[in-house]
Amino acid sequence: MKKIIIFGTGELAQRIFFYLQDSDDQIIAFCANKSKIDKDELLGLPVHAFENIEEKFPPNEFSMFIALAYSEMNKKRTKFFNEAKKKGYELYSYIHPSTKIWNKFEIGENCFILANNVIQPFVKIGNNVLIGSNNLISHNTSIGDNCFITSNVTMGGHIVMGKNCFVGLSSTINQRIKIGNECIIGSGTIISKNTNDSEVYATNSSKKLPQSSDQISDMI
Repeated sequence: MKKIIIFGTGELAQRIFFYLQDSDDQIIAFCANKSKIDKDELLGLPVHAFENIEEKFPPNEFSMFIALAYSEMNKKRTKFFNEAKKKGYELYSYIHPSTKIWNKFEIGENCFILANNVIQPFVKIGNNVLIGSNNLISHNTSIGDNCFITSNVTMGGHIVMGKNCFVGLSSTINQRIKIGNECIIGSGTIISKNTNDSEVYATNSSKKLPQSSDQISDMI
């Protein structure tokens, strides 16, 4: 059983607290920068200052998870990942038991993979990667450090994704595609060609029809 300190007190940190209730590991406390702490307790656990967290919870006895989302192209999460490593902490990774994985799967530190994903053989996931639910990550695909994959994403085989990318809901990346660093792939987008660094892809918004729902109800 690992004893875990969660960095962060926001919505993601609180959700992760509940996700881990079903694991064999134990959350001991939350932490954040001293200037961001506005209460001493969260979800029944103490909140401590990150600046001197190692004095209360020695890195040789506790692990840490950086529970920050994708703000600033995941750079804020990356910053505190690096700072926690400098303090000597092992960064905790979690895979929900309903996610299907095979042998020949590699995963880094500070990764969190939620329910009902299918991750095929020979997939490599870097450090500090968050993956939502119901995704397909196909064989021989590589996801770089510090990425955020939302939910219902389909990734073909032999994809190479760079660092600090964001992939939106229900998007598709075709096989053998290379995604540059710090790319944003918006919800519902289909990527069929290689991308360069820092590019943004989005679909057009849904079209509003002139008819009301009553007028077309017989057509449904």
